[in-house]
Amino acid sequence: MTGSPARDVQEKTLHEYSAPSPDSRSLLFRLLLAATGGSAVALLEIPANGIPSILQSAGSLPVALYKRDAGEMILAAEQKRNGKAFFSCPFFKDWSLIGRPIASRSDDGRSGQFLVALRLNGSSFLPTAEDSLQDVARQIAGEAMEETGKSSLPDREESLLVLQQFIERTGKLTRRAVFSLIHLNLDHLSLINERYGWDTADLILAEMIRRLKSVLPEGAFLSSIGGGHFMVLTPPGTTAVTTRTLVNAILQISSTPVPLDMGAVPFSISAGWSVYPQDAEDANQLILAARAALTEANRNGGGHERRATAELTNTYTITSNLEQDLLKAVEDDALFLKWMPIVDTESQKIVGHEALLRWMRPGHGEVAPNLFIRYAEEAGMIEALDSWSLRSACLAALRWPAPLRVCVNVSPVWLVNERLAPLVDTILTETGLPPGRLQIELSECRPFGPSDIAFRELSRVRALGVRLAIDDFGAGYSSLERLRIYPLDQIKLDRAFVQYLGEDIRADEVMYAILSLARSLNITCCAKGVETEHQMALLDANGCEEVQGYLLGAPVRDSHTPHLALT
Repeated sequence: MTGSPARDVQEKTLHEYSAPSPDSRSLLFRLLLAATGGSAVALLEIPANGIPSILQSAGSLPVALYKRDAGEMILAAEQKRNGKAFFSCPFFKDWSLIGRPIASRSDDGRSGQFLVALRLNGSSFLPTAEDSLQDVARQIAGEAMEETGKSSLPDREESLLVLQQFIERTGKLTRRAVFSLIHLNLDHLSLINERYGWDTADLILAEMIRRLKSVLPEGAFLSSIGGGHFMVLTPPGTTAVTTRTLVNAILQISSTPVPLDMGAVPFSISAGWSVYPQDAEDANQLILAARAALTEANRNGGGHERRATAELTNTYTITSNLEQDLLKAVEDDALFLKWMPIVDTESQKIVGHEALLRWMRPGHGEVAPNLFIRYAEEAGMIEALDSWSLRSACLAALRWPAPLRVCVNVSPVWLVNERLAPLVDTILTETGLPPGRLQIELSECRPFGPSDIAFRELSRVRALGVRLAIDDFGAGYSSLERLRIYPLDQIKLDRAFVQYLGEDIRADEVMYAILSLARSLNITCCAKGVETEHQMALLDANGCEEVQGYLLGAPVRDSHTPHLALT
């Protein structure tokens, strides 16, 4: 019995089919039941532990068939058949059984796959029973051989050997050629397993392999590296341009759903690819570069391709073991905050500071915040980081010589879980920071979850006396709807609005419209990314209450007296 690629991505589970499956084999077994005249027919898998697993059945199976004793009785009867095609035996006190092996997986015959028919004592099998069992057994065995042929691709170990051969062969060419490594995966394989079952997932994988073979050029190498992942090596001499054309052709093979008896099932493929020697000069690095590119392609939801770049590979390398290092950073208090001043446009005085979370990773230096924060969100660690930064920022603000506002970014994940208000309340109680000094900022670049839950949780935070702001306004999801629904005190305009002020009339008009809308809703505005006096003047003239950016001060680490102007 060959392994199932779909089952590589899920725990080993015994699957029992007490009702007809949606594929043609269900009909086959119902016809077999009528042809044998028995009470039930079944395809059994008997593993080394002796407990039968029912792979397919029709009719009313005896409860005893699921017990270890049943497996031992069938195996014993099979060993006594003495070269005959069939074996038979009494099956507990009320049943009789005939059957034949489909496949044996061990030399001692202690496991295998069997097709059996059962009848209650007092009834008899039809004369056509054995011939019918023989025909169906041959069909099942033939399907298994065909399926094995479809999926019996070279494995990971053989792939590495062939990749090394490609590198050596390419290096010996008089004119040094190039080739590409393409890392493919069937998108959302776990979801397909859950929704349709591993057997259907295997059919999709087999069809994917068949279609792949039809578009690959002569001399290309295709292998399966497990869990719905595949590797393609293009023939030496394949340029990056030709490879991209091939990758696009590969993605197109999923444009037509896989026709199955249950109906047409759609699927998609993602691809990451690297070119030797441009992207890497040895096998391991070439694989790493393609894997990094695939990771980026998957980040966009599937059905995409990416070519490896030094930046992608470096990012992927940095994120390796990132979870462990990040957890250790939280535990060891190895994170730190930088502070960006917020200035009132009318008085030109600092009215608050935004806490910016930073991390100095041992052996790597300071990690880009967008990188480790995004990873923390994906890995489910963002709440630990937010808790640390919120508590640290409140403690730091207590040491400032002036009672300025402290602004802290938190992930909208807290809203969905309805844990933001308890967290804020706890930290305010622990630190003693007056609630009116704290402003919680949630980036609009992240989904807030169901609007009713988000509204309820934000209202609880606001009831504590804490200010609320939407950060990166205009760069994310449903801006105007959020202004209508949520109890906000401020919107922080994304730097993309500020960048072209005074240079692009459309940018100017959008900015003016937003400022006017905010005033009518009694919400203040803070513009981020202010870098020139001209931008500052335009914002001030049009009623933007607060600004921040490098014109007014770069982020600094000193938490006791951040920036000089505590005025």
